[in-house]
Amino acid sequence: MSGSVKRAIVIVGGFNSVWTAYLKMARDLEDVTGLPAIGVPLMPWHWWLAGRREDATNILGKIEETIVWARRRLGASRFILVGHSAGGVAGRLYLCDQQVWGQVYAGLEHVDALITLGSPHCSQKGTEFGWFLTDKANRLVPGTPYGQVRYLTVGGRFLQGHKNGSYEERRAFRLYAAFGGRGDTWGDGMIPLHCAGLDSVENLVLDGVAHSRKVDRVWYGGSAAVIRGWWPQDVHQQGVAHAE
Repeated sequence: MSGSVKRAIVIVGGFNSVWTAYLKMARDLEDVTGLPAIGVPLMPWHWWLAGRREDATNILGKIEETIVWARRRLGASRFILVGHSAGGVAGRLYLCDQQVWGQVYAGLEHVDALITLGSPHCSQKGTEFGWFLTDKANRLVPGTPYGQVRYLTVGGRFLQGHKNGSYEERRAFRLYAAFGGRGDTWGDGMIPLHCAGLDSVENLVLDGVAHSRKVDRVWYGGSAAVIRGWWPQDVHQQGVAHAE
């Protein structure tokens, strides 16, 4: 029966982030959803090591360890991954049912939904984006290959890049151009909207929401009010068939 299924939310933080920065977001998610929420304990050196090796086995291993912990300590059997920025790209790779840098994680077997927040999927560039994590995801798990997993990508329409605008607009112009090839477009201050989405999936755009607290206090995980804007209320029904 679906009532026997216990779900938990696992937050995968962004590039070079400190996992404790997501503690308030976890508490707000619990208030909004009624589900337990925990963060993958990632630190900047995990990302540094992954980048140096061009191999994110350590990142994916931390996701796996966190899910094992949640099974044991929370009694959860099904999971909802919420990936912020690069964490959303890592989440895609964690779902993969084939070898990823020599390991098989097959998260699709116990993950009901993957929600990505301002993630550099850059699917329009395929495997030629130039960053190892995005290129690997677009090679192994392009688009949304697993029909049993609910995918939701979220982007922020916070700032338009301008080559000769304010400091913030010039910075956004450079970042948008680096990620998506065009600087004079809209995005969350770091990731342009057209890079945050995936083909054949619901792509949600949030007006006035920034990439992170470094850009603006109103960001994807900044408050319960913002979270309500992207949390899919029907996600609680995902995975019911697995429990029957």
